[in-house]
Amino acid sequence: MILEMFLRCYPMRVRDLGEHELIKRIIKRLPSPNIGDDCAAVPLGDSYLLITVDGIHEKTDIPKGATLYEIGWYACASTISDIASKGGKPLSILASLFIPEDMSEKDVMSFLKGVDDCASVYGAFLDGGDINYGDSFSADVVGLGIVEKRYYVSRYGARPGDVVIVTGTFGTPSGALSMLQEGLSVPDYIRRKLLMPTPRVRESILLISTGLVTASIDSSDGLYESLRILSECSEVNITIDYERVPKDEWLEDTFSEESVFKHVLFGGGEFELVMTARPEIINYIDKVSELTGTSISVIGKVYEGKGVKILVEGRPLKVS
Repeated sequence: MILEMFLRCYPMRVRDLGEHELIKRIIKRLPSPNIGDDCAAVPLGDSYLLITVDGIHEKTDIPKGATLYEIGWYACASTISDIASKGGKPLSILASLFIPEDMSEKDVMSFLKGVDDCASVYGAFLDGGDINYGDSFSADVVGLGIVEKRYYVSRYGARPGDVVIVTGTFGTPSGALSMLQEGLSVPDYIRRKLLMPTPRVRESILLISTGLVTASIDSSDGLYESLRILSECSEVNITIDYERVPKDEWLEDTFSEESVFKHVLFGGGEFELVMTARPEIINYIDKVSELTGTSISVIGKVYEGKGVKILVEGRPLKVS
């Protein structure tokens, strides 16, 4: 009773809750059965219509020196990556903009071209949206996708005995961002990894078509956080070997060992796939990698229990 009275008098602030705790509380209060994953999956005959949205804001999400074209691409890629993580194919993209009245038409068109160019790579288009005026630039990009029900993969299916697989490499976008924020330059191909990421649509469709993938998420919030969410949603323990997590040579040559560790596990922004699958998936990894040109690595295993365990040189590392 005393605690309830306290909470009524002193409600929690968003800054105290944090993003993920706030999301958990929102999910508990909403009756929809389609909430709680990378996309809302709305039944549509033998398929699911996948719906997702991602927002960016000038003051919090746009790195120093980034062009509006790059930010448009990034915003669209973020949305498409959510669709990819569910095994879906993008259908349509919408964009809602808040723009300052003194923003140039050229900048608005540059942002929208970035969105549309990214969408077109995956067979979709920027099909419409909304424009409003605000004190600073921000945008919400909505993605619609489709996946057959038999191929849909949620965050909730990991089970003991599964292996953990990932596409691509980790840590480079976070490392590049830290340098740009300090006013330092990075090679063009590294800048592209940060600002013009490549959602793994084809890789996801091919891997999931094997029928062996049990849970999936994208790594936009960082590898450790993605693993934590899969562990929590599936009520299992996920253990990975840090040395098996793929890293770019540029990252290891540019940063200290401690910084590499932080960027790889906690940096985010890669938009790679983080999946659990039956061990037989190993028989298909090389073929999918050959077809797509994307590296696919086994980095760990799923056990009974809860939480995420990181092994460094075979020893468990406590992560606070």
